[in-house]
Amino acid sequence: MTQRTMLIIAAGLTAFVLVLVGGLANRLSSGTAVVPTATTASAPAQATEGTLDPTVEALIREREAAYQQALAEANSRLEQANQQLAEMAQQTVPAADQAVTAAPAVAPAVAPAAAPAAAPAAAPITYAVTPEQAQQLALERVPGATLLRTPEVVSYQGVAAYEVVLDQGTLYLDAQSAAVLADSTTPRATAGGQITAEEAAQAAMLYAGGGTVRKTELEQERGVLVYEVKFTDESEIYVDATTGQVIYAKIKGERESEED
Repeated sequence: MTQRTMLIIAAGLTAFVLVLVGGLANRLSSGTAVVPTATTASAPAQATEGTLDPTVEALIREREAAYQQALAEANSRLEQANQQLAEMAQQTVPAADQAVTAAPAVAPAVAPAAAPAAAPAAAPITYAVTPEQAQQLALERVPGATLLRTPEVVSYQGVAAYEVVLDQGTLYLDAQSAAVLADSTTPRATAGGQITAEEAAQAAMLYAGGGTVRKTELEQERGVLVYEVKFTDESEIYVDATTGQVIYAKIKGERESEED
C-alpha cells in the first residue's frame, strides 16, 4: 500500500468524524425543548428569578452528555484509524526495505581492455662497410670502370654483400669485411699479359655459382696458357690466363661443357 493511499484513508476518516460531530451539533441545536409557557393551577410556584427550570436544566445536561459521548466516540475512532495507518506504514517500510535489499546489485561496468602496445620498430641493420666504401673498392679493383647504380645490400650465398654493378661487370663485396665474394668483371691483365691466380679463382667461382677453391695451378692446355681451378667437391674449371674466360668446366653432377 502506498503512502498516497494511506493519506486518502486518513482524510476520509477525518471527514467522517467531522460530519458525525457536525450532525450531532446540528441535532442538539435544532431540538426544541418543550418549555411550559404558562403556569397552571397545579404547577408549583414560580422559580425565583435567575434560576432555570429543573426540567429544562435536566434536558440540557442530558443533551450535553450525549454530545460529549458522541465526541468521545469520534475521537476514539479517529485514534484507531491513525493507529491502523501507523501499523500499515510500519509494514510497508520493511517490505520496501526488503525489495531494495532483494534487488540485484548492478554489476560494475567492465573497463575495456587496453589495446596492446605496438611493437617497437626494428632498428635498421648497420654494416661495417658503407655503400660509398664498396663503390670505391670496386672502382679501385677495376680501373677505368664506370658505376651504373648505387651499391645495394643483397644476400649472396647467405652472406650480406654489396652488389656493385659496373659497365664492365658486377662485383659482390662482403658488407662486413669488404672481401670480394664474386667478380664477373673483365679480369685485369698484368704487365706480362696474364691474370693472377686469385682473379682466375674468382672467375671460376662466379661461373660455378659459388663453391670453395681448393687449388689453382697455371699450366699449358692444348697450347693455351690456362689456370686450372680445382674445388673441394672435385669440380674443375679452366680459365684462360690471358682473357680470364672459362674455356672448360667439369662440374660434379653435371655434364662436362667446353667453351671456345
